[in-house]
Amino acid sequence: MPNSTDERLALELLRNHAEFKTTLTSLSMRNDLRTLDAHVHAVARRWFELARAHYTEALGMDPSSSPRSVYSRAYYAAYNASKAVRYVVRGFVSLRGDDHKKVAELPDSFPDVDSWVAKLPQLYEHRLRADYDNWSDSLLENQLTPPECLAAAKAFIEVAEGFLVSEYGLKV
Repeated sequence: MPNSTDERLALELLRNHAEFKTTLTSLSMRNDLRTLDAHVHAVARRWFELARAHYTEALGMDPSSSPRSVYSRAYYAAYNASKAVRYVVRGFVSLRGDDHKKVAELPDSFPDVDSWVAKLPQLYEHRLRADYDNWSDSLLENQLTPPECLAAAKAFIEVAEGFLVSEYGLKV
């Protein structure tokens, strides 16, 4: 298993692991595919670890006294799970802030994809209000309560885990 330095270096150098894998295959360098897959899976696992850490932090907060924190951590839990899925499936993700706009760009084969394509941007919007809007009525604009966002994040993490296991044999 690669260590975290190897994971970051692979992420930086490969840019798009799916294209790189195609290149290795076309050059008959199939013996290296296992090593490449190990790096890809290690990167995805790190994002899942972060997703779980955000979820655990949100779970430990009182939604009535810290609703903004719960909205924020719940979104980041789902976002990092999404990032892992998108990286494994598409071969790349943006490492910049623009990636948040792509949180719902899930593969068509993702379970209940249409529901998640609607729900993930909603979590993002709630997170933006929680983190940046300082108006007294900002949180009233949210359609979901903090516990509902937390439940959605948990459900997404579980579905994403199952998807990666069933489609890619990747246990995160």
